[in-house]
Amino acid sequence: MTSMPIRPITHVMWPEILKIQAEAYSKVAPESLEVLQSKWQQSPDCCFAYLDEKSEPEEKNIQGYLLAHAWYSETPPKLYQILPEGSHGSILFLHDLALSKRATGRGVGSQMVKHLLASATSSGFQSALLVSVQDSVLFWQKYGFVEVMNQKASESYGDDAKVMRRDF
Repeated sequence: MTSMPIRPITHVMWPEILKIQAEAYSKVAPESLEVLQSKWQQSPDCCFAYLDEKSEPEEKNIQGYLLAHAWYSETPPKLYQILPEGSHGSILFLHDLALSKRATGRGVGSQMVKHLLASATSSGFQSALLVSVQDSVLFWQKYGFVEVMNQKASESYGDDAKVMRRDF
């Protein structure tokens, strides 16, 4: 039996995650390790990597990652900032889904989103929020996210950023 390629993020994965982040985002500057890890530390059960099972070791075969965390507000957190104390709440904020170029077109992003939504529902989150960047609105709409018209994303996300929400 093949093991599931989606696994919880571990400490050894961070160098590869940083490389994928830099590769995936062309319109926003990469966030620091410390900022990314603050999301993971807040909600480790909502942060995972997609592994290519054909290669070893674990830290070198990451095809993509997803960072999501518990959040308390309809206003998304700003980029480049560590999560503030007391920001834990009933909203799941999908902070980042990034894939390596090796994973493009293989359904990796879709599998990761479906995995997150299933675990968010079983964890009791009321809704999920995200900021769509780099023209990804249509991708997120496939998973039930709709644009929140009266909500503006922080300027840190770029000019084309759209706040999107999905209720459970």
